Amino acid sequence: MKQLIMKWFDLLNLPEEWKEEIERASESFDPTPLDGMKEPYQYLNEGEDKMPCLLYSLYKCEDFYNTAKKRDIPDDILLASLTELKRYALEYNKITNGEKLGLKQINWLGKILRGNIYRLGRLEFEIRTTLHPFEEHGLNEGDNVIAVHIPDNGGPLTDEARSEAYALSEKFFAKYFPEYEYKFYTCHSWLLDETLKNFLKPTSNIVKFMDEFIIKKSSVGKPHESYDALTYLFIRGTTVDDVKSLKPETSLQKAVVDHIKNGGKLYSAFGIKARP
Repeated sequence: MKQLIMKWFDLLNLPEEWKEEIERASESFDPTPLDGMKEPYQYLNEGEDKMPCLLYSLYKCEDFYNTAKKRDIPDDILLASLTELKRYALEYNKITNGEKLGLKQINWLGKILRGNIYRLGRLEFEIRTTLHPFEEHGLNEGDNVIAVHIPDNGGPLTDEARSEAYALSEKFFAKYFPEYEYKFYTCHSWLLDETLKNFLKPTSNIVKFMDEFIIKKSSVGKPHESYDALTYLFIRGTTVDDVKSLKPETSLQKAVVDHIKNGGKLYSAFGIKARP
């Protein structure tokens, strides 16, 4: 157990100064009860101590890797997909002022570790069935889709970066998941909030990303009030209650904060993009 955890600790290049504490914690960590649960990631998510979330994630990297290698998925794609684990662990250490090791986003990592999400270039792509029907465009509830996610690392969402990511996705799923049939990419995100167009130029990368999707306006999946933008524009965990104390550094941050202070709302929205 300890050997597997430390193997992936090294492969994901986690900070060397954490090593002794992780080794010590892994000696008494038993994943057997978790492996017997239907929803181990949800169980861990509900716990106060976040170290088991990190240990279990490192342990499950081996299963993720071995399962993916049965499809001959290259190591560089697998390691790129697993970088979320390192990012979340670093983030947790930062928000606890360097005092704790662990991670909070265990449910999200569970999707990666189950082999449903892959990082391909600037974007992440998830194998899933949709909960948001869009019948007028041929998408029904329960249909296979590829959901698009936008990591907050990796640089700007330029035209070139987006085009490259979608091209990589088309090749990836055709080669490694040839049995998986789908017609649409979907996205459910604060980046599809058309309110942002009030603050951004039409040529901005965010607006151009948004404009690639047909955004649902009504019924299930319609835009709903959400302040996820604050989490991504500022530090994770930021809420609308923190707005008065925020110190914006970019023009978008300032515009969003001013918008909320003036009584405005933000949203998350659902959109679809047909395959080429």
